[in-house]
Formats: sequence, C-alpha cells, structure tokens
Amino acid sequence: MAGTVLDVLIRSDGPMKLAAIAAELGFPSAKVHRYLVSLIRTGLVQQNKESSKYDLGHVAFQLGLKSFARFEPLQLAESILTELVEQVGETSALAMWTDKGPTMIRVMEARHDFATTIAPTHHCPLTFSATGLVFSSFEEPARTEGPIERELEQNRATGRVNTPKERAALAELIRETRGLGFACVRDGGGDGFGAVSAPVFDATGRLFMALTVFGRTSRVDSGPDSALARIVTSSARRLSEAFGYHA
Repeated sequence: MAGTVLDVLIRSDGPMKLAAIAAELGFPSAKVHRYLVSLIRTGLVQQNKESSKYDLGHVAFQLGLKSFARFEPLQLAESILTELVEQVGETSALAMWTDKGPTMIRVMEARHDFATTIAPTHHCPLTFSATGLVFSSFEEPARTEGPIERELEQNRATGRVNTPKERAALAELIRETRGLGFACVRDGGGDGFGAVSAPVFDATGRLFMALTVFGRTSRVDSGPDSALARIVTSSARRLSEAFGYHA
C-alpha cells in the first residue's frame, strides 16, 4: 500500500489532497491517511500545513538524486559541465525543480581565484536569476505562480536592485526569455554576477533541468548574442536530445 501511495505522488504534477490520493487508489481516506503518516515519519512524504496537501519528502528527493546520478544521460550532463568549465573558464551548474523552487543539483566550479562559488543545493530566485527565469518561462505555471508572487512581494519590500517589482516587469523578462529560448542576466539582484541559462527538455517536451554558467560581470559577456550564450544553448540542446527530446 505504501508503495502505491508513493506511485501516485510520483506520477502527480504536484502536491495532492488526501481525498484525491484516496480516489485515485480506490481506498478509504482513513486507510490512505494511516500510510501517509507512516511515510511522513520516514521522510518519503511531507505535508504542507497551510494547504494540507501531500508531496514527496526530502528523503524521496535524495533517493531520486542518487538513482538519477546512475542514469546515463546525467553522466553526459556532468561531462558537459566539465567541458563548459574548461571551455569558458567559469562555474557551470544544473538545476531542477523541487518543493523549494529551482534548486542546484550539480555544480562544477572553475579553478581560479575569481570563480563563482555556489552551494550544490542552492535555491535560485525565480525573478532575477538566469536559472530562475528559465523556470519562470518554461515550467508549468501551477508550480511557479505562488512562489513568483511571494518573491515579487519580497523584491518590493526589500527594494533589492535590478529585480522586477511588479508582474508587468517580470512578464517582459519572461517574454524575452521565451523569445530567445534561454535566459541572460547581468548583475541580477545587484550581486555583481552575470549568467546564461538554457532549458533542458525531456522526451515529452516538458522542462526537465536548466543548464547555467555563472561569472563575475567583469569577466563574462552574458548578452544574448555572446559566445557564452551560443555555447550554453548548444550544450543544453545536446542534453535535451540525450533525454529523448526532439524539437
């Protein structure tokens, strides 16, 4: 039974109410709830206290990363990260969507004193980072709408520079990103760094990951017509094809 509950959550596009899980399984809600409580204790499932919805937990995420690391296309992804660092001399990374938003799962740091350092589990802003803009532009809106609203409110409250404060400003950035097919940011949030990020799609055409290269604005040209943009987008296309995507 626990396995079938996990199967439902794995197949789901997002968190689910108890009644929806029970309906899909064809079991009474009380019975499903008992299994959910057990799964929460193991860390395989978590419950959002505000919405009362259930989703995969932190242990499930870690298990997913472990198994994913043994997946052949990810081995290609890591080799591409290495190639990017050697080719452009700056830090490269892969990000996926988690319950915390766009999250780095692999980071390959450049080996020089001015290299960008970033945690492998860093959560990327949706409104002013190149990685976040890829997810804001290509991820399912049902996943991004809530986090985007909270982040725009935070941008306004803190007065952070080089960030959109209103929906209209973000909508323009999203239009630009979709038009280009990738995101370019220079000094987003006033952090002094530039980045280019490109989407990696799966076989169904859905956004799977974002491939990003970061560097200090004094060192990298992160413009849409830059050599860096061409290199990153080409690498992302190779990865998408490895995952079965064909434009």
